Amino acid sequence: MENADSQEYFSQGKVLMGQEKYEQAIPYFDKAIEGDKMNIDIYLAKGVAYANQERLDGAKECFEKALKINRKDGLACFHLGNVLILQGEKNKGIEQYNQAIAYGYDDAQIYFTLALMYEEDGNDELALRNYNKALDKDPMRPDARVRKINILIRHNQPQEAMQAVDEMILACPDVFEGYHLRFLLLQAAGRLEEAADTLQGAMKLFPKDVGFSMDMASLLLSRKEYDKAMNCLDEIEKNMEIDIIEQHDIAMQRAKICAEQSDMEGTIKYLEQVKRIALSQEHPTLDREAAYLLMNCYLGNSNYEKVIENAQLLKKEEETDVFVTAAYYFEPFALHNLEKDDLAMPMYKEAVSFLRNVSLKDPSNIDSYVFRIMCLRDLKQLDKAMELSDYLVAVQDGLAEAHTIRAVLLEDMGKHNEAVEEQKKAEAIGGAMMDVLSSIQKQEG
Repeated sequence: MENADSQEYFSQGKVLMGQEKYEQAIPYFDKAIEGDKMNIDIYLAKGVAYANQERLDGAKECFEKALKINRKDGLACFHLGNVLILQGEKNKGIEQYNQAIAYGYDDAQIYFTLALMYEEDGNDELALRNYNKALDKDPMRPDARVRKINILIRHNQPQEAMQAVDEMILACPDVFEGYHLRFLLLQAAGRLEEAADTLQGAMKLFPKDVGFSMDMASLLLSRKEYDKAMNCLDEIEKNMEIDIIEQHDIAMQRAKICAEQSDMEGTIKYLEQVKRIALSQEHPTLDREAAYLLMNCYLGNSNYEKVIENAQLLKKEEETDVFVTAAYYFEPFALHNLEKDDLAMPMYKEAVSFLRNVSLKDPSNIDSYVFRIMCLRDLKQLDKAMELSDYLVAVQDGLAEAHTIRAVLLEDMGKHNEAVEEQKKAEAIGGAMMDVLSSIQKQEG
């Protein structure tokens, strides 16, 4: 076959590829290969066609054939790396990426994908380094900028995050995430007037964006302008097109507004709405935060049946997080308060075993220790509970929950003065679980 014929088949295959007709393109690439078996570009194109159909074995074979023609082809290494990663061979994939870079293929995408994998593995330092490399190659990539900013926020580097946000707005002024992140950073820093200015500017640029209207409701909540915040959410529902996810977010925002005003009935109403919306989607998922907050609300008004209902929903979840961890304590606690100790006590023991396994897998999971101590306390194993509380204080002396629970244990042991001192330490520190622990103490009179 003449090379001219081969080139025509190759061109025809690429036209079909451009129309996303990947399956139809492959026979044309096969005919092109018949006439020119050493043309690496044809193998690469055919491999990409296979990959776009998720026919990974076929794609891998094509890229490997390309590398037999030229083992130093960086693009072929990159594509083979992608396939290996999709097949679950991450280390081999990274090796191919490094080969691609060594052979001169250092496109922004290769660094971005490396960064994603490092971030997934919890190596934020290497992730950040590779996001920066991706941005050096392509400063216009908002996805790399957003992920870089989120890492900086996660590592409590607000100044660096703000600088990165300003750089993003300058480089990508038509991307809404930059303005949203700037607003969130300013709001978190208590710079509410600057946050309002950022938001108003963004709303002029993106007048139909529901997210910025939601940000406005959040800002009004920060200012304790509760009626205005509710009215803002009313306006969103009335005047803007919203999807089910936005309905969910609006209900959660309403719940927060009610909680700020100590409106328990309203808080529960909207949290139940949040949970209902999440479970009504095409692929139902439990809103763990809503279920956790509902446990606390129902605990506050002594509706123990509802505490149990939400705990049981959380315990069905496969992934263990702080919300699921809490459920293992709350269910037996509620049963105990319903005077069903025949059910509660075995469940406490089950919870102790479960929570021990959680802390063994992840020693940094402080909540697993806190709830385990509370289970041991209700099982009257005070010495063991105090021993674990000693560990908590040794690991994180600045953790309010550790001192609060020690105060409870010391009170149980008849050491009132020491309990008072521990409670003072806890109140001086503050903490996310303080309200939960306080509620539990109130339930016990």
